Amino acid sequence: MIRRLSAFLIPLTFLMGTLLLRGVPERISASLWILSSALITAGLLAPRSQVFGRTIFQGPPQPRVALTFDDGPHPEDTPAILGVLAAAGAQATFFFVGKKAREHPELVREVARSGHEVEAHSDTHPWWFSLAGKGRLRREVRRSVATLTQLSGRRPRFFRPPMGHKGLSLEETLREEGLEMVTWSARPFDTVSRSPQAIQTRLLDRARPGGILLLHEGIRRQNGHPSRAVQALPGLLRGLRERGLEPVSLGDLLGRKE
Repeated sequence: MIRRLSAFLIPLTFLMGTLLLRGVPERISASLWILSSALITAGLLAPRSQVFGRTIFQGPPQPRVALTFDDGPHPEDTPAILGVLAAAGAQATFFFVGKKAREHPELVREVARSGHEVEAHSDTHPWWFSLAGKGRLRREVRRSVATLTQLSGRRPRFFRPPMGHKGLSLEETLREEGLEMVTWSARPFDTVSRSPQAIQTRLLDRARPGGILLLHEGIRRQNGHPSRAVQALPGLLRGLRERGLEPVSLGDLLGRKE
């Protein structure tokens, strides 16, 4: 169904553009062209969209949530996160960027040794990911997977596209690589928030049983202090448990723990 819909929308967009040039009433053809273009854009950019491939953004409705971290490893934030998780006895999933993993291989190994999951988040985290051609997109996926497999000793099972933005050929590439696409159900916008308390409050307000929570490493660091997301983490873990939600890894949440 998903592939049939995406295969329909793209030709429809070009058809509407052709009709605009062939004398079809402008208001009708323009409206249809705008609608189909908007649907394609939403399908590519909306994290929960299923238009261009099956996307996991929520787990079973159990009293657990998956805690996930994007954009690492980071030389200061990753160890700080590991320390907080260890103190709380909590597990998490780290979506690492291949290039950063090659720069900090010891951190990838430490995350894996600590029992957390290492998953793929592209090789260079390009802003143009959703616009990439099939070849470049495939290289982003394959190189990140190869790097993380070598460093962690385990092949990633999940892939989170940069910013949650999909590419037209991403589903095909992930299927070839045996990966599942994952986004999130709740995020605190920690890339723009100035307050650890606001980050904590936003996530706790949005956390639901079976949710997949998103945080980032290395964002808004000042004067050598951990990022505000890291600063919010201890209170977030306490708040989740007070609400009866146990923070776990993505594999645990989905019942696919190795």
